[in-house]
Amino acid sequence: MKTIISTWWTLSMVLTIIPFSRVIGGSTVTHEDSPGYHERRLLAHLLDNFPYRELARPADNDLEPLRVELGLAIQQIIDVDEKNQQIISNLWMTVRWTDPTLRWNSSEYGNLTKIRLPPSKIWVPDILVYNSADSRFDPTFHTKVSCFDDGLCEWIPPGLFKTSCPIDVTYFPFDVQHCEIKFGSWTYDGYAVDLHPLNDASALNDTSDFVLNGEWNLIGMPVKRRVQYYPCCPTPYVDIRFTITIRRRALYYTLNILVPCMVISSLALLGFTLPVESGEKLSFGITILLSLTVFMLLVAEAMPATSMSVPLIAKYFDCVLLMVALSVVFTVCALNIHYRHPSTHIMSPWQRSLLLEWLPWLLYMKRPGREWSPCQKKPRADSATPSFATTEIQLMDRSPKRKVGSNGMVPQGTYLNDAKTIGIKYANYAHEESEPMMLDHKACKEEKTPELDTIIRELRFLTERYKVKDIEDEEIHDWMFAAMVIDRFSMVFLTIFSVVSTLIILLNHP
Repeated sequence: MKTIISTWWTLSMVLTIIPFSRVIGGSTVTHEDSPGYHERRLLAHLLDNFPYRELARPADNDLEPLRVELGLAIQQIIDVDEKNQQIISNLWMTVRWTDPTLRWNSSEYGNLTKIRLPPSKIWVPDILVYNSADSRFDPTFHTKVSCFDDGLCEWIPPGLFKTSCPIDVTYFPFDVQHCEIKFGSWTYDGYAVDLHPLNDASALNDTSDFVLNGEWNLIGMPVKRRVQYYPCCPTPYVDIRFTITIRRRALYYTLNILVPCMVISSLALLGFTLPVESGEKLSFGITILLSLTVFMLLVAEAMPATSMSVPLIAKYFDCVLLMVALSVVFTVCALNIHYRHPSTHIMSPWQRSLLLEWLPWLLYMKRPGREWSPCQKKPRADSATPSFATTEIQLMDRSPKRKVGSNGMVPQGTYLNDAKTIGIKYANYAHEESEPMMLDHKACKEEKTPELDTIIRELRFLTERYKVKDIEDEEIHDWMFAAMVIDRFSMVFLTIFSVVSTLIILLNHP
């Protein structure tokens, strides 16, 4: 019985010790092969041996500045706010420095050459954006810092940077903007932290991963280092300035703003070809002026509201608006001249010379029967409008003349030019053509003097009325032709003005 009890006790002890030894032995054998063993051991060595690591500046010599290198990679331009003078961009910072306290021998830690530490556990430079316009002054996401066995630390925090950018809209929409982003240490001066651009050109101002923007085209991102003294501190402060150079894509504004404006201005010129009798000449010009005004109000919402400089497109719109307004003024003048009447207005000699001679000759306008050029003698004023005497002679010459014969007979088919024999002229029409007639002047004078005087007075009155009517019609035609000349001159002048102003304004951009 005693033997059985001792055997059972021995067996139970063996069964108890064997698993425990296996656990102890297994942990001892597999501990170095466990995942992250060397990294954990290295972290324990680095973080436990250097207290207050995140507070002390890691410099070999406290009297020498720590060299910190800064680079920037642009990923995307989120928005350019012209009205608020701001730019929002997606940027990746690259900060490099050397921390002597983070060096280790890679052979002692399983050939581990790189570890990643949170920025709260080690010292990182307090680099901020000086011209930040964000409510959060530091918009970066604090990612982990990559530390190498030689003490090199590389920190790449991304962020959406909202910075102030003075927008120059002088050449809008063909403008090029230079938005500067200023980085620098907030508390360390140049004697403590010496900030330099990154030596690696591929990471200094990387634009290889830039996402294309529909409104802006990235030209480049140059960098420069500056040392500046502030009134608060006698020591210098070093900053790195990256300049994002972007050019606006003008296709949208050309198709939606400039082309409609050019079409509207061409329609204003087309209005001068409308005849005055149509009655739509002035209303057509007013409609174009109103449409251009409404269009300018719509465009003004998209244009930056700044008074620092006048945008190029605003200058062009002002010229087009002036041109359309002048077209309305010229149209009013043409209508005023077209409907003038000799009873209310008399064309002065200089108006006749300018509107009926010189301007038609310069504009190649030919008037039937009134052609004139500077090479020939200038027509006289009396020849331009026929007088009473010349009209009377012309009217008399229209009828064939005949003389009274020796026998007192008037040959049939001929008429006298004397006004006293006008009754005989009509009397000859009353008789048959084959029958000769003896003229008794004394009898006619004694018997038909009252009737002849009445007829002569009536004929003279009618003739004078027709003469005055012809002169008035001639004057009216002169005024109408002068209105046509003003229309032609206005169309040529405003066409030249529109083309020249368009070329000068739209081609005056970088």
